[in-house]
Parts: sequence; C-alpha cells; structure tokens
Amino acid sequence: MDWFGRCVPDADALLSSYWRKAPVVLRPEDPPLEVFTAADLDTVLDAGLLRVPYAGLYTAHGQIPDERFCPRRVVTGKPMDGYVDATAVRGLIRDERATLQLRYLHQWQPQVRSLTDDFATRFGRLVEAFHFFSQPGRRGPVHRDDGDLLAIQLGGAKHWQVYAGPADGHWEPVRAEEPGPVLLDTVLRTGEVLYVPRGFAHTAAAVGDEPSSHLTVVIREAGTDHLRQKLFERITEGLVLPGRPLDDPALHATASDLLGHLRERLAAVDPRELVASARPHAFSSRPTA
Repeated sequence: MDWFGRCVPDADALLSSYWRKAPVVLRPEDPPLEVFTAADLDTVLDAGLLRVPYAGLYTAHGQIPDERFCPRRVVTGKPMDGYVDATAVRGLIRDERATLQLRYLHQWQPQVRSLTDDFATRFGRLVEAFHFFSQPGRRGPVHRDDGDLLAIQLGGAKHWQVYAGPADGHWEPVRAEEPGPVLLDTVLRTGEVLYVPRGFAHTAAAVGDEPSSHLTVVIREAGTDHLRQKLFERITEGLVLPGRPLDDPALHATASDLLGHLRERLAAVDPRELVASARPHAFSSRPTA
C-alpha cells in the first residue's frame, strides 16, 4: 500500500517547495480515511484492553487525571490500575468536552503501523502516529512539536492556525508564548491533509456540528542528543580494556589505549552516516501536544 502517495498527491512539490519552509494543505484524490475509522475507535475503547499512557484526556484546564477514567480492576486477585473505561471516557467527552488523544498507534494498531512503516521507509526516519478526537469549540494551546507533521482529517473539521518556526536551534517542543505572525489560517475538512514543518508553532480547534477526528503522523528528526548517543556507540564499539588496572603504569597504558581507540574510531566517522544512523532512533521525550 502506497500510504504516503495517498496522503501526498505531489511529493516533489511538497519536498521542494514546503518541506521545512512553510505549512500547506494537501488535497489527495484518495485519502486514507479507512486507516482509523469511528468504528475502529469504538472497538478500541470497548475492548477493555486500552491502557495509559496509550490514552489521555484533556480539557481547557489541562490533562484529566488518569484515575477519572481508569477505575481499578482486580485480575487474578490483584488490583490493576491504568485500564481505560469506555463509559467514563465517553462521559468526559460528552460532559466536559474533553479531547481524547490515542498515543503511538503505530505500536498497537496494525493498519496505522502499515502507514507509518511506509513513511519510515521513504524518509529513513522514526515515524509515529497519534489520534485526536475533539468536540467542537475547544482550542488547544499554541505549541511546537519535535517533528514534521502530517495531520490527516478523518472526520469532521478542524480550524488550524500555523505560525512561524523557531529562530534558531535552541528551541524546545513546548508551548509558544510569542509565536509570531500566522502563516496559515485554514479549516481542514474530511479527506484533507495538513503539513506543518518541524518546530512551527500551531494550534487547532474542532469546528462545525460534529466531532473532529484526525490522525497526526509525526516524522521525527535527530537532535544533538541522538547524534551524541550514536557517536558514543560507534567510537566505543570493539573497545576491550581491563576494568581495574593494577598499578600506575598499567593505568597510564590503559588510558593511552583508550585514547588511541577513540581517535581511530572517531577519524572513521562520516557525518552523513552518523545522521542516517541517528534518525531511526530519534525518540522524543514529549510525544506530541
């Protein structure tokens, strides 16, 4: 299945004109609306096996405590916490207009995993997926995400505002208090796809008469920490030294051997190869807002 082609009608145009430069709305002819349907959502909730942190609920006041929708169970005589209760979730969505976020669907939903695998093969990067189910009216905070986003509108409509990207490389994927001018102000409708470049601040709110359902595909990018980790793995590979040298001469010899090994390995590291090896492992400490 060419999931990427069903989301991006003109890949060359996206990569040459918009990638890391500007947001854009895409209108594919055959959008993958079947990748995660309303029936799939009901099945996931009603099965009784969904657990936090794969699910979270939010209102305008912040994240709803897990205890409000994850009553304790008893399994084989042992108390178990963290299992999502479908009735409680639907009640919070109805009564408090909570937004339901399903996290890391690629880890546990086969069809979504197929989609993210296709994206990952194309980009050579870690690709993750998150689903949002929102009632009309509530707007999320303006924030930046640590990855390029493709938001696939699966049902309903959502009003998006996308702002400028960060000024330099010292930004964090958190709320953006002063995001700058709005670059794109649009209502994303069923079947449309929104591309938001990595780090570009954005906010969204469901609009219309029905809930909004959208799947956010996050194409992660390596940062300095990921490069540092992969570099350390490379330059220490094959390093075998005594753990506790017996005397000063042995300790100095060990230090010399250590430095020699690191210099030799470091000289052989190619920057492009280092980036390529880091990208598939560029996990973020913040999933997505």
